[in-house]
Amino acid sequence: MILNALSHHYYSEVEVGASYRRYGAGAVIETAQVIDVAPDKMGIPHVRYQLNVARRGAVKPFVESRTLSLEAFQARYKERLKN
Repeated sequence: MILNALSHHYYSEVEVGASYRRYGAGAVIETAQVIDVAPDKMGIPHVRYQLNVARRGAVKPFVESRTLSLEAFQARYKERLKN
């Protein structure tokens, strides 16, 4: 099936344990550490990740777990950090 072949290609681009960064509006920095990449019941791949949101100069960052479709995750977090 083409969808599975394409999904497998995308899986290799987002790795469990890898971290990705996104600069938001103002002085916001989002760092996402991938916990899991797996398909849902419909076969759509999703990324489960720990999100750390910090503002430059802030004392304490905001941290929570989130899930996005693999496609949405890749569109949002384009900068992979070196571990």
